[in-house]
Amino acid sequence: MSLFDDHFASKNAASARAWAMDNDKNGDRKGKRHEPAAPKMGICDKCHKEALVRSFRTRQTDMGDGAASFGTVVKYYCEDCAPKSRAQKDAEVPQLTSKQVKNLMKSAKKGLL
Repeated sequence: MSLFDDHFASKNAASARAWAMDNDKNGDRKGKRHEPAAPKMGICDKCHKEALVRSFRTRQTDMGDGAASFGTVVKYYCEDCAPKSRAQKDAEVPQLTSKQVKNLMKSAKKGLL
């Protein structure tokens, strides 16, 4: 039995060493956020104008001969055509006219009473 126990212990020790070496390699990447790629001169895939473009990864689905294929495609967009993040969309709150504000206040007053 001792031969089997020694073999099992050595496998565990080797696995622990491999795990520690792997964690050391990946340890310097932890906690860092991915920064967007720097813009470069190119042609926008949406408006076809030459400008500073950034790369964006998008998912694409194709159907052909009854089979679907899925994949990730890299598209290059200028600053005007680039997809907006939710934070940017939430920041762009449309300004209400005085009439809209008045109607909002009326409906709020009716809801409270």
